[in-house]
Amino acid sequence: MIPALIVPILTGPELLYRMVASIDHPVEHLVIIDNGRCVDPSQLGDWAARIERVSLLPIPANLGVAGSWNLGIKVTPFAPWWLIANFDIVWPEGSLSQLASTAGRANLCLSGGSPPWCAFTLGDEVVSQVGLFDEALHPAYFEDNDYERRTLHAGFDVVRADIAVHHDNSSTLRLGYSDRNGPTFQSNSLYYSRKASMEDYTAGEWRLGIRRRQSWD
Repeated sequence: MIPALIVPILTGPELLYRMVASIDHPVEHLVIIDNGRCVDPSQLGDWAARIERVSLLPIPANLGVAGSWNLGIKVTPFAPWWLIANFDIVWPEGSLSQLASTAGRANLCLSGGSPPWCAFTLGDEVVSQVGLFDEALHPAYFEDNDYERRTLHAGFDVVRADIAVHHDNSSTLRLGYSDRNGPTFQSNSLYYSRKASMEDYTAGEWRLGIRRRQSWD
């Protein structure tokens, strides 16, 4: 059983429906962070046989990747570990079972997808010590690099599992956000590089100025 599956989405709900339809392993709680208010719950299909509970959270403004991952963790605080995935993936047969077998409370496990962070598991012991994702990295990119760096610094294992995941890489950019990504990607790159050079291993913080300047709303 996968305790919690967290999936953020901004646009392209048909890809989310496809992902849900490919689930072939029991999931206790699916949490969909709907940053674009684009998901029609009636289109999620016949998930009841595979998923015990679905929470669809329509968000009035785009939380970004780090903010969405953090919210998913916060609303499932008793999970021993979380599976966090992009909306634009398909689970090959048996891949979810393999991820569940590899996941642990004291590790971060990256899938064999491209990139590996398109699907990963994260244990509660890691979150307890490393903290949540840095929301100053908004709305997307480098939040994963930062968390991996912090996880290794805290002494936890980062497992690179050879578990196949089909990922339609950069779907959100192709669906209308490519131009906005140019300046925000550069800004996040500079922030991440500065944080790494300063050996800053903190979780950072949400900042109003960054949120407004980096907006994809």
